[in-house]
Amino acid sequence: MTNGWVDIKNTDMMLIMGGNPAENHPCGFKWAIEAKRNRNAKMIVVDPRFTRTASVSDCTASCVWPRT
Repeated sequence: MTNGWVDIKNTDMMLIMGGNPAENHPCGFKWAIEAKRNRNAKMIVVDPRFTRTASVSDCTASCVWPRT
């Protein structure tokens, strides 16, 4: 992780790629939820799986390429 919890709490937009912080970092993910609730921050999740993090996001991109 490159940002501290205070930065996440005060953000306007989050881009979460290939991770599931709702499951892997539930204590820290509360700051992302707080930013959504208090600051109306947007959460974008890029992951081929539909995870708990993706379920609370504003936008998801699954990025699944068709097999040939």
